[in-house]
Amino acid sequence: MLLAVVLVGSACAPGGQERDADEGEKGGVIAGSSKQRSFSAEPERIRPDGGIGDGVKAGDLFFRVFEVRMNDRIYSITRPGAEPVTRGDISGEYVAIDYLVKNVSGSPLTTGAEATLLDERGDAHKQDGTIEPPGSGTAGMELGTGQTRASSMFFEVPNGTIPETLVIETRRGKARIDLLTENREKVPPDDYLRIYHLYLNERAHEEAYDMFDLDSVQSITLGEWLSFWEPLWGKQYVTLDGLRRLDEGGRRATYQMRRTFYDRDGDIASDPELTPSVAQEMEKIDGEWKLLMGKDLISDIIAVIGPDEKPVPEATAPETTAPESTEPPTTVPENTAPESTASESTSSVSPADDFDCTDFETQEEAQFYLAPGDPFGLDPDNNGLACDSLP
Repeated sequence: MLLAVVLVGSACAPGGQERDADEGEKGGVIAGSSKQRSFSAEPERIRPDGGIGDGVKAGDLFFRVFEVRMNDRIYSITRPGAEPVTRGDISGEYVAIDYLVKNVSGSPLTTGAEATLLDERGDAHKQDGTIEPPGSGTAGMELGTGQTRASSMFFEVPNGTIPETLVIETRRGKARIDLLTENREKVPPDDYLRIYHLYLNERAHEEAYDMFDLDSVQSITLGEWLSFWEPLWGKQYVTLDGLRRLDEGGRRATYQMRRTFYDRDGDIASDPELTPSVAQEMEKIDGEWKLLMGKDLISDIIAVIGPDEKPVPEATAPETTAPESTEPPTTVPENTAPESTASESTSSVSPADDFDCTDFETQEEAQFYLAPGDPFGLDPDNNGLACDSLP
């Protein structure tokens, strides 16, 4: 009789429980449970393989993102003799992702990777196909066995976009890089030198200047640095052909750099002042490697911009009322002293004075007083130009 009661109870169970049992067998809801206890099959968020500064592997390639730059206008020269490229759009802006890529396949190869930029809203952006990046970038860069080269990816995005993730996909693997975190301690000093030469060809001269230890630049200001490099862009291209480390110090490094300079037509420059091989000293400061500006480079800059003779801005003497003279009247007219000129003025501004843009007649005059750190506040928008409202 007990067995009969059990069988009758099972047969008379509510239909909803029968459906729950069937669904439980199919893996949707646990058998005998209510729908409120059903679990969600929500996809897990994919974790990145690293951040800025970290090395990540994607198939036969090893990538390291060095910097993410937001620009209203971007510049690039892809190879010696190529026409300079300039892009700008008032309705959007450009994201330039500077990176290094190394061939770890064990044999020469040509890169064939695709890169996608994801922003904070989850929107995807492909590389701007109208801009050929230096060295042909992710799509067609030729790399020898174990060779590392620097390049940039360019993305045109809406204003205000926050780059969040870079996805790099090759034929043999994929890597995800978190662009909101960084670890500069892992970037080796030789990668800094590769990016430095990349910046010279991309007209990122201010970024190149920031790679120097400011204690080593001596009297070379950012304005003087720009005055030296800006006229060369589009007329000169430099390749970093070899690096050999000369010492093994922990926080200091010296590399012998072998470079080639090309003229506008892509021919090797014949200028005897261009030294193809030079030693570059570096020092690690606050977790980042900094270049030390050598005397040869300082001499080259001074030879172009002239000696460190800063122009003296004209000072307007305040109006004064001459006291009444107690001397007997003479035939000499009042105010017979000649008016002082700019070269004779004793109230001229010196570099040690505290002054502002009203002390200068032209932007060129103000530029010579733009010192590292901008102690006088001549460049409030940090664009490298002092008093850029002046003519």
